[in-house]
Amino acid sequence: MYEFLDDPVDVLATFTRNRVRPLRMRWQDKTYDIKRVNLIHTGREGTKRLFYFSVSDDANAFKLKLDPEILEWRLVELYADG
Repeated sequence: MYEFLDDPVDVLATFTRNRVRPLRMRWQDKTYDIKRVNLIHTGREGTKRLFYFSVSDDANAFKLKLDPEILEWRLVELYADG
């Protein structure tokens, strides 16, 4: 199942040597441990620069968006088996 979303999520991340790495995400009262960061890229909404993280746990793939101006994380895509 593939879904486009725009849901706020809580993300535990490390910020080391000018790099961001998401470690854990909480969405709809469920916690997901991020096992792999598959891709990181940037994009723009108007003049705002955004960061996108394609991540996965053992069962699902997620695309997270970080807005560094307001420090907000959003889940924008989900791919889950079933």
